[in-house]
Amino acid sequence: MDGGGLKTNLAAFMHNKREEDKGRQPGPFVTISRQYGCHGYFLGLLLVDLFNNEPAEKETWRVYQREIVERLSRETDLAPEMLERLRHERPRMLVDFFRNISTNRSLGAYEVRNRIADIIRGLAYEGHCIVIGMGGAGATAGISNGLRVRLEAPKDWRVEQVVETEGLSPIEARLLLQKLDNERDTLRQIYSLRFPREPAFDLVYDCSTFSLAQITKHVIQALKLKNMV
Repeated sequence: MDGGGLKTNLAAFMHNKREEDKGRQPGPFVTISRQYGCHGYFLGLLLVDLFNNEPAEKETWRVYQREIVERLSRETDLAPEMLERLRHERPRMLVDFFRNISTNRSLGAYEVRNRIADIIRGLAYEGHCIVIGMGGAGATAGISNGLRVRLEAPKDWRVEQVVETEGLSPIEARLLLQKLDNERDTLRQIYSLRFPREPAFDLVYDCSTFSLAQITKHVIQALKLKNMV
C-alpha cells in the first residue's frame, strides 16, 4: 500500500469526521484508564452488564478496547501488532519532520495515535460506549456527556494481582509491571500534550481500597447524578 496515499486518506477522513461531529449531541460514554493490574476491562464488563439489564435503558452499551486497533487494522491493512508498536513509539521530531516532507510517506506513530483518537471521539459521539485505555480520557477531552474514570493501586498490591491472574513469579510480575507502567506513562504524557485536560479524570479510584463491584456501583451512581443514564 502507498504510504503517502494512506496518510492523505486518513487525514481527509479525520477532517470530514470532525466536520460531521459539529453540532451533534455526544454520549453518554465512559472511558476507563488504569494502571496495569487494576482490571479495567472487568470493570467495563460489569458496567455493560448492569446497563444492558436495566429495564429503562433502550440502547445497548458496548465495551471497546482491542476492537479499536482492529478497526484501524482493517482500514490500513497493517497488522494490529504493528499498530500497537507504532502507537507506543516515542515522538521523534526529526523523524516526524522528514516523514512529513517526504513524497513517499509511511504511516507513523503520530498518524496511528491521531487516528485512534479520532475513532474514540467517534465512539463518544455515538454514545453508549465504554472505552478501556487507548488514551480515551485524552481523546475525549472537550466532549461533554461523558465520565472519565481512572483506576490506580499501590505497586505491591498490583504485583499480587498479576501473580494471581497471570501465574507469574513476583519478580516477573514486578518487571512486567514496571515495563507496562513506563509505556502507559509515556502515552499519557503524549496524549496530555495533544489533548490537554485538567484534571485529566473525573473519578480516580484506589483498587486496593474499593472492590470492582463497589466501584461499579459508584460509577453508575455518578452517571445517574449527571443525568447520563
